[in-house]
Amino acid sequence: HAAEWDRIRRLHVTDAAVEDAIRAALGDQPIRSLLDLGTGTGRMLELFADDIERGLGLDLSLDMLAFARTRLERAGLKHCSVRHGDIYDLASARDSFDVVIIHQVLHFLDDSGRAIREAARVLRPGGRLLVVDFAPHDLEFLREEHAHRRLGFAAETVKQWIEAAGLDFIRQQTLPPGPEGKIAVSLWLGRDPRIMLATPATREVA
Repeated sequence: HAAEWDRIRRLHVTDAAVEDAIRAALGDQPIRSLLDLGTGTGRMLELFADDIERGLGLDLSLDMLAFARTRLERAGLKHCSVRHGDIYDLASARDSFDVVIIHQVLHFLDDSGRAIREAARVLRPGGRLLVVDFAPHDLEFLREEHAHRRLGFAAETVKQWIEAAGLDFIRQQTLPPGPEGKIAVSLWLGRDPRIMLATPATREVA
């Protein structure tokens, strides 16, 4: 479904509304490094390209990666890259990223809590995890035609996963569907509770 992925992801709330909410959730705090899990077409990297020093997108689908790579190359985003990766077993060291985004991915997974724990592991002290996914719905065709494992998530469910991963839960927001939509989209934000310590200034010795 690589070529139609963006269309599938906007069946409900408009792209513009979701992306505005994503940017508002992360605010103006600087982002040096961004990890986008299940990057799909690479849209999240593109959205934050002007605000980050380095962006990495991971996906299991080679078709998706080819699509995203072409998109990023056409946009001239040389500081952003995509590669094959397993959301349950990230080939990244602990404390690697300022922000991790899991955008419309959890509903494809058998063990969403495990994915959130692995995402939390690679956050730097004070780093943030943003999860974006569907609120509960009853559109069974998404399960049958597009391999959705879960038909959305209750607000409390994802909150509990974030806290179980050792993160502080910051906030949750639900965006209602548009006039023609049938599914609301929710956002959950968590933060690594550790404090990033500034490097002490070098003391001059007389």
